[in-house]
Amino acid sequence: MSEIKLKEESMEDTLKNKVSGARLDVDENSNPFYRLTMYLKEPHTNIEYYMELNKNDSKELIIQKEDGNYVEEENVKYLHQMWRVDLNSTRLLKVWKEGEKGIDIPEEWWDEGVTSVPFDTAMWDEVFVDKEKVKIDYNITVVGNEADRVTELVTKIKEKFPNEKDFYVNDHTIIGEYLDNHTIRPPYKSHNTVTLYYMYYDKTEYKKLLEEYKVPHRDLYSYKFWYGHKYDIDSSKRLLKVVIQDSDAASNYQKHPDSFIPRPQLPVCMDAYFAKIYSEDGTEADEYDVFFSTTSDIMQEYCEKNNLKFPLPDNRIHDHVWVFGLVYDKNTLEIKQTKAYVKVVQNPENWFAFASSR
Repeated sequence: MSEIKLKEESMEDTLKNKVSGARLDVDENSNPFYRLTMYLKEPHTNIEYYMELNKNDSKELIIQKEDGNYVEEENVKYLHQMWRVDLNSTRLLKVWKEGEKGIDIPEEWWDEGVTSVPFDTAMWDEVFVDKEKVKIDYNITVVGNEADRVTELVTKIKEKFPNEKDFYVNDHTIIGEYLDNHTIRPPYKSHNTVTLYYMYYDKTEYKKLLEEYKVPHRDLYSYKFWYGHKYDIDSSKRLLKVVIQDSDAASNYQKHPDSFIPRPQLPVCMDAYFAKIYSEDGTEADEYDVFFSTTSDIMQEYCEKNNLKFPLPDNRIHDHVWVFGLVYDKNTLEIKQTKAYVKVVQNPENWFAFASSR
């Protein structure tokens, strides 16, 4: 691991020289210590920042030698990237607002800390794989041509699955279609597959659904506030997609070896969660999804390092990338697909005004 020699610099020097440094300080007991300082630059606004780490973090990262103070280059890079990821996550969340308990959000979800809803539901996600748009997920409240397409997709499902529950149970339901310009990812067999996501669902109904699909370890996991059905129109088969938080049951192999979800190494990111797909007979697909929040440049570097295809075309890199995802083999951890979800809104001026006011 390469090391960087730190200079003793003031805040002004750190901002001027655009490098990490060390500042001599004293703690609450008047004991001297070196505090790690960092130069940071916000990628969207180009605003420059100065950051100081606390005593314990500085002590853990600074390597003291006879000729001065050093820090491992990879640690500085990680701190830079984590700061950008956190900043990016904050930027994305500006288009969410506090909902109303029992009105926008059911009380059972509110009591678990799910209190936010999108500022405006008239939007859709464009999903990119290998620089091509391969899927569109519409919110059911879109208008115009997109609303016509939503109606067509709902009709498709109802013709083959007439006993499904009301898709318009609230304004947050998502319905999506695959485009036929790519090889569809496994375990799906046909581009003529329609996706349906229920948001803020009834937990009692969902528990029965998990039992119906024989989902293993279902009582150990913590679930996100949405789940999906994949309707294969050609074969008349309905798959269940469960969305799982990265809780202790999913991530702690020592305590929960049976429910542990294996995963490939991820880029520097936040808010990772997983998805598993089940057939009605209880068969679990060999492919898992992992989704996470990171920046486009970090994801691009990750793809280059791991010989993966970066999902976004050059002209969409700076768009509102809501989340990135990996499709991988649950047994070998081989990554089969990288994807990016770009949020598109029908009334962008309203969104920009709302985000700017926060």
